[in-house]
Amino acid sequence: MTVTVVLHEATRTGAPRVGALIAAGLAQHEDVRVVVLRDGPLVPWLRDVVGGDRLIVCRTSDFSYQTPFAERVQHAREMLAGDASDLIYVNSVAASPFILAAKSLARRVVLHVHEKAAELLSLLRLDATKLEVVGMADGVVLAADGVAADLEEIFGVSFARRLDFGIVVDVDGIGRLARERVPAPRNAAGRALPARRRYVVGMCGTAAARKGTDIFLETAKAMPELDFVWIGGWSPDEAPDNLSYQDYRALALKNLYVTGAVDNPYAYMNRLDLFFLSSREDPNPLVLAEAAILGIPILAFSEATAVADWLGRSAILCYGPPNMPDAVRVLQAIAADKAAAGRLRGLAVDGADRFDLSTKLDGMLAFLASIRALDTPASIATPLRDAS
Repeated sequence: MTVTVVLHEATRTGAPRVGALIAAGLAQHEDVRVVVLRDGPLVPWLRDVVGGDRLIVCRTSDFSYQTPFAERVQHAREMLAGDASDLIYVNSVAASPFILAAKSLARRVVLHVHEKAAELLSLLRLDATKLEVVGMADGVVLAADGVAADLEEIFGVSFARRLDFGIVVDVDGIGRLARERVPAPRNAAGRALPARRRYVVGMCGTAAARKGTDIFLETAKAMPELDFVWIGGWSPDEAPDNLSYQDYRALALKNLYVTGAVDNPYAYMNRLDLFFLSSREDPNPLVLAEAAILGIPILAFSEATAVADWLGRSAILCYGPPNMPDAVRVLQAIAADKAAAGRLRGLAVDGADRFDLSTKLDGMLAFLASIRALDTPASIATPLRDAS
């Protein structure tokens, strides 16, 4: 079986990281080519894993959301026309032009859906996808159980052929990167996080309202006795959707530190005492699995993510949407009981091996083989409502 894996970008975390790991795993058994629509820090690793002649990094302008959708489809079709792959693995709804391009060439398509309802709607608003395109896939791989319901709600389709894949991480790679030396994060005044240890609470991602930057900032303000670290883009040039940046500058909290955009978030995560998922919606919280692998206790909220099932067993899970008062209540209880804080480490690593790709690869190979063997080129998505 020959497979082309399409990644919408090449960041070290989130959906692109999952897609890259899947590509690397498939390459051990099948003929794999990888197409990356936007360059990033994962590209050198992918080049080593699949080979330079099997990796294509596109011009960013070809697949920019500012480029008309029809032109993006044409670029995708031109790329696939000269490729002999009999299965196209589209890793994210953000790479939807490749679904339409592949079907126009009578190729089998598998779509890996990481996005929940709000993000799916955002992709529609950005013209990253179309209502009718998602249903053209021959099968779907789902990052979490709840994603199927979101597909039905937003696109009006239900897939008979689906694989509930969950989250995968590179266990060995995370451990290696976590040991690297990195510059200290700094607060608004430019002061580095002190080497002397206070209890450190962290979050990872590009700052935005969806990521709950305001909740994180308000929690840091309410708890000056703890240190808070945001790992990832924070300033307007790195995170233009960070609506909390002006408050961050105005408050100039001494205990809130930021790293800025980094290629290696794991070295910073490894220095945390607790990971606080402040996101209002995080459909594929790969970072939670990464925190668990590093043995970092997790604080999350049930309405923020589709993986509340395992979080309920392996994390501090608050019911409802993310909010500052409940976060402060939990953190105050932890800060008041040092022994309890230590015991949380054991909770974090419980079941962490479930995220290792090797435990899921056989199921993925079997699923892809079943899609390739379909007799009819028609999509198997079932419409749930009239297109009008």
